[in-house]
Amino acid sequence: MKALYRGVFNFNHFPTIIYRQAHSEKQAWLRMCKALARKDKVDPGVVMDLFDGTRDNYKIAVEEKGE
Repeated sequence: MKALYRGVFNFNHFPTIIYRQAHSEKQAWLRMCKALARKDKVDPGVVMDLFDGTRDNYKIAVEEKGE
């Protein structure tokens, strides 16, 4: 069962909170990056490069565990 993940993505001091269901934190990160890319009408690779883990600019945590 999928868990509900909460992601806080910080770009230029403007945090964006997004929720997605996923099987793992990595899958949640990917789904959130794709959603942010659609919202901003950019290529998903641009968002993935921005939030690639080299900077402390996002945090993903389990909001609700899947049953």
